[in-house]
Amino acid sequence: MAMVTPNGTTLLKAVKPFKTGWKVENQNTLEFILVDVTGDKIHCTYKRIFTPRAKKHMQIGQWCFTENFGLTPATGKYKATSHKYKLSIISSSLVTSSSLKIDDSFLSLTPYESIINGSLDSNFLIGKCIFSD
Repeated sequence: MAMVTPNGTTLLKAVKPFKTGWKVENQNTLEFILVDVTGDKIHCTYKRIFTPRAKKHMQIGQWCFTENFGLTPATGKYKATSHKYKLSIISSSLVTSSSLKIDDSFLSLTPYESIINGSLDSNFLIGKCIFSD
């Protein structure tokens, strides 16, 4: 497969750091993590064309209901969460406000020692921090 397409764009796998003047053609998506009241997290993505539908209710720190979404296996190296699926906002998705108010950020920090000693699963970008008394 050619590294440059007929319209003069370069494929993403062909870009290199020796120059900054690349022209690539790509699809805009938003990638983020959703969390439920138990602290379980799932990687979520939606295409820019669905932004008006989700923008009003999907904001950092805001609780919302998400209905009618797609799920695909979360595969590959460097998954964003340990959930076995990735959630996708699709054309039939409905996002509405929730009155739930929980201020917990559900942030999971990985202990420094686990990073240094290499005991983490290298397939995940986010590790869970387990505190013990």
